[in-house]
Amino acid sequence: MIARKSNSKQPHEPWENFLIADSRKRIETTFSQISSMFSKRIHAVTTDGFLMKVILFTFVFTINEKFL
Repeated sequence: MIARKSNSKQPHEPWENFLIADSRKRIETTFSQISSMFSKRIHAVTTDGFLMKVILFTFVFTINEKFL
C-alpha cells in the first residue's frame, strides 16, 4: 500500500499508516545499506558488465546480512 497525503479525502486507518511507515523505513534502511556498499562509481563498459556488478553487490549484501 502507498502512503496517502495528510489532506487526503480518504485517509488510511491509523493502524494502516503505522504498517505503511514501518515497512517503508525497513525498505529505505536496506536500500541505504546496499548503496553504502557500492563504490562511488561503477566502471562498466557494457550493460551486461554493469548488471553483473549490481547483482554481485546485492548478493554480497545478502550474504553479509545472513552471517553477521
